[in-house]
Amino acid sequence: MKVNQQTKFIMLVGYLILLLQTTVSVTDKLQVYVPENVVVGETIFSLPGTRAGGKAELPCAEMDGDPYHRFNVTKNCTILVANPLDWSVQSAYLLKIGCGLYNISVGVQLSDVVGYPPVYNESCEAGISTNVSVISSLFSFTLRAEGLTANGDVMYMKRPWPNGRDSRSLRRAPWNTNTNNGDCTFRVAFYMAYVDDLVALTDMWDNNIRQVTCRAGPEEPVFLVVELFNLGLGKDDKSRIQKLRGFVPNSVVDDEKHNFIVLFTSVFPMKEVKLFSCKLPSSQRILLRTSVDDRTVEIASVEYVDIEIRPVGCPVGKYGFLCDKNCICKNGARCHGFNGACKCPPGWNGVACDIPKQDVSITTTPSDSGHIYTSSNVAFHCRSYNFDAKIISLRFPNGSEKRGNDENNMTVTVSNIQLTDSGFYTCTVFHKDGQSLNATVVVDVHCPLNYKGIGCEEVCDCLQGASCDRWAGCVCPPGWTGTNCQTKCPHGTYGKRCVKYCNCHNEATCSPSDGRCNCTDGWYGTDCQKTCPIRRFGRRCQQVCTCKNNATCNNVDGSCACVTPWTGRNCDQLLQTSRDGPLLESLVPLGSLVVLVAIVMAILFKTGILACSAPDTREEDKILFELRKMEQDLAQSLQPGWLGRWEKKIKHLTPGPLIGEGMFGQVRKAQLRTRKRQLDVAAKTVRVEDSQSYRDFYREAAILVAVHQQRNGDGRKSNIVQLMGLITKSAEKYILLEYAPKGDLLGFLRGIKNKNEEYALENFLGYAVHIARALQELERLRITHRDVAARNVLITADDVAKLADFGLARDVYATTQYVRANRPGVDELLPLKWMALESIETGEYTCESDVWSFGVLLWEIATLGKDPCYDGRTQLSFLQMVGILRQGIRMKRPPECPEDLCRLMRACWRDVPATRPTPEGMEKRLMQLRRTLLPPEAIQIETAL
Repeated sequence: MKVNQQTKFIMLVGYLILLLQTTVSVTDKLQVYVPENVVVGETIFSLPGTRAGGKAELPCAEMDGDPYHRFNVTKNCTILVANPLDWSVQSAYLLKIGCGLYNISVGVQLSDVVGYPPVYNESCEAGISTNVSVISSLFSFTLRAEGLTANGDVMYMKRPWPNGRDSRSLRRAPWNTNTNNGDCTFRVAFYMAYVDDLVALTDMWDNNIRQVTCRAGPEEPVFLVVELFNLGLGKDDKSRIQKLRGFVPNSVVDDEKHNFIVLFTSVFPMKEVKLFSCKLPSSQRILLRTSVDDRTVEIASVEYVDIEIRPVGCPVGKYGFLCDKNCICKNGARCHGFNGACKCPPGWNGVACDIPKQDVSITTTPSDSGHIYTSSNVAFHCRSYNFDAKIISLRFPNGSEKRGNDENNMTVTVSNIQLTDSGFYTCTVFHKDGQSLNATVVVDVHCPLNYKGIGCEEVCDCLQGASCDRWAGCVCPPGWTGTNCQTKCPHGTYGKRCVKYCNCHNEATCSPSDGRCNCTDGWYGTDCQKTCPIRRFGRRCQQVCTCKNNATCNNVDGSCACVTPWTGRNCDQLLQTSRDGPLLESLVPLGSLVVLVAIVMAILFKTGILACSAPDTREEDKILFELRKMEQDLAQSLQPGWLGRWEKKIKHLTPGPLIGEGMFGQVRKAQLRTRKRQLDVAAKTVRVEDSQSYRDFYREAAILVAVHQQRNGDGRKSNIVQLMGLITKSAEKYILLEYAPKGDLLGFLRGIKNKNEEYALENFLGYAVHIARALQELERLRITHRDVAARNVLITADDVAKLADFGLARDVYATTQYVRANRPGVDELLPLKWMALESIETGEYTCESDVWSFGVLLWEIATLGKDPCYDGRTQLSFLQMVGILRQGIRMKRPPECPEDLCRLMRACWRDVPATRPTPEGMEKRLMQLRRTLLPPEAIQIETAL
């Protein structure tokens, strides 16, 4: 018996071994392919024979090849996804599963899924909400609309969403899509099931309204599109229904109970409030029915619809449009409220930031760079993660270094930090195996609170809660302007810096923050141009007139203009007859007097006596209106009457030979006759029919006037070209400038190079000193030049360099120097290779961007007028230029260029504008460099002068 049992046991074990070997030989050849976005908890593999629910021959327990615990294996030999996968972190796994005494290998190959994992886009991060109420959403909406009812009333509606009373609206959004891989697109689909909504949508559909587009402004790319889909049989195009299936589940689209679906789509940064104005079709009558104050109102026409979207943010740990999704981020990672993407802290990687990563970080205390002020103590923390460091170092902007040995973290405190300590701080950690990792933080030391200026010596004293910027001074909130934000936006303007213009009529006021029109009594509509309907008057046309007997009702105060023979307040009393003979007789001499006064006035105007007593300021006001759109500071620096004081008569100008010509204008040598003598001038003219040329013409004129105002009219002491006069009252308009017989600096440099003449760099650096002084003048006036280049520098007869061409030169030169812009809403030629990185990307110009251009001017001087060359190329597109500069690539050092001059150029081309040298600092450095190049006898002469 025992022998037989032992024999049977041995045979059974042999059979199991044979069976297991067969299984292993099969599984060794298996390769499992899994998309990286597979759901956690999903089964990706089961041993053969167990897929139909059967049990494994031997229980599975241990598993190797999964160091970060991405998978689980059950006793039944089923492999499950335990944590989120990420193809970019690890694309393949070789899992070894322990099955009794034997191991089974399973290869898992991940596939890259487009759009996964979601991208953390900071531009559309709505923040974190502290509101933990039942009703929550990533954004809040406020709908404002005005329209005319069928019975002639003006209806105004303001409805917020979500709100406590209308919580049912949240239940109408079961499907929504968030950002598409971080491109800041959001789509929300609502299905409408309530009678009021269905009636309104049916009327919209019957009036052929399928889509409504709402925009945040004529010059802003942000938009909101509202699309209406009718799921009734045969009522909507198949192509539109197919489009809807891309955002809404098929089960919803195919469900017969859903009549209408409304799809909202928008693309814009979500960090600030946006007001969208919706354009409704006006080609036909629109009949809508909606509930207002629990009553049904029939709308005959819609005047305007505005939608305000305000970012609210989701509570911690939640994301999605309704904040109803749970974040998967771990280890303190920030969860994007829009799409749930995780922003991993240093030392962590993966979709959920739960995979250790060898990393280095550098942080500061205070952590916010905006809170680092002069004279404060700042701590820099270098730290390595998930590896042992042999050496850790902190490198300072001045090139000095602090080191530590066999440490994984190091803290260095900079006491009494100053403005000169701004710049790059780099933490470098060396592995014990010799490899290294580094991280960099840019520190911009700010002036103490409420101080500004080069040395933080000026006080801001900002009002209205405005912040104080070191260079710009008070950064006013929307609706305020002035040095201290003490002045409300001038009448008719609104927004930040008051550069936007209201479109309100009939004495309506404009909201200084968002430009909404506040109509006066008797008017309504988006721009307050529509009078109240018949028999309505007052505020929002809500009052009913009491006029009778066909009397006309005043739309403002409701007073009645009676029709004969009716009189009285309500025109309900008969007018009594009276004799009008004496009245007529008294009017006869009055009429004669009016005729006599009219004749005298006509004679005075004919002789020009009255014409001179009251100068026409309409043209000046019109120009100021345009200037405020471009540069508020420039417009504010101009004194009243600035245009007329420089006006010359066209008959006193004698045009001469052409010295420059472009597509839009010309520059001629001319003679200007004055009371004392004839002057040689350079006369710049432009065809002002072109709007851009019109703005450039008057911008240049305004800058030159502002400079000469500062110099009390004496332009000879300035390094900005002297203004001799303006001619604006003729068909051809001129800017008259001092004539520079030596031409421009670019031609001067190239002439020397072409003739192979010997030259002294120190002489040309004298011109650079002059231009640095010109930039100081512009900085004091808070004016930017935007095109500092050798071609825009004139050399006078006295060998003085003067900065010129504040806007009208770009069409005179070769196309290699100017490139047509390809930014949205911009159609002009721009000096791409002379522009600062931030100007190329955003279109904004500052004193710091002029300093960048000045660095290119220095390069032109050092190369005798060569065309700037980046990465071996002289012609670049916008995108190519941005890519090159973002990689840190700059122009190479010219041959025989002094190292000190090259360092100054590179300082001008720093990425961070605040770290570039000031015009005053550039003048000092150039003077020092020039003195090192001058012979001793020349230094003595220059010192004596």
